[in-house]
Amino acid sequence: MSQLTTAEAGADLVDRADVEALLRRFYGRALYDEVLAEPFAELRATGFDAHVPTMCDFWETVLFRAGLYRGSALQAHREIHRRAPLSDRHFRRWLALWHNTVDEMYRGPAADRAKVQAGRIAWAMHRRLTGADAPELLVTQPARDGQAPDRTGNAGR
Repeated sequence: MSQLTTAEAGADLVDRADVEALLRRFYGRALYDEVLAEPFAELRATGFDAHVPTMCDFWETVLFRAGLYRGSALQAHREIHRRAPLSDRHFRRWLALWHNTVDEMYRGPAADRAKVQAGRIAWAMHRRLTGADAPELLVTQPARDGQAPDRTGNAGR
């Protein structure tokens, strides 16, 4: 499914090929985004392709409990933060692009999990890097049918 097109969207994320397709489309946008370009300058300079296997390991571990990722995502982002300080604006933009890309490509429980986990990761990274809370990053349930995402954990209650 790594060659997924928008017209084929609807299937769920099921394997590494899906994760890689998602990451390539997402970072194809994020690396050149007006808000995210500066923090991602080194990733563009060193070559995104070299980082894809590690990112796939990370997201396969997050989504499918694959146990492949052994690094420190926080440490990698501390280096980015040191070079180009990250603010809530960066995290909100990253999360919006992530949600849009997931929604464009996939539907199902793993896609929903990708969005919820991304919010948790963004919230935790923001807090650890900046020392400030950003509750708007924490989405406990993804948006459904044009509704706002649930940030309370009370979806459907």
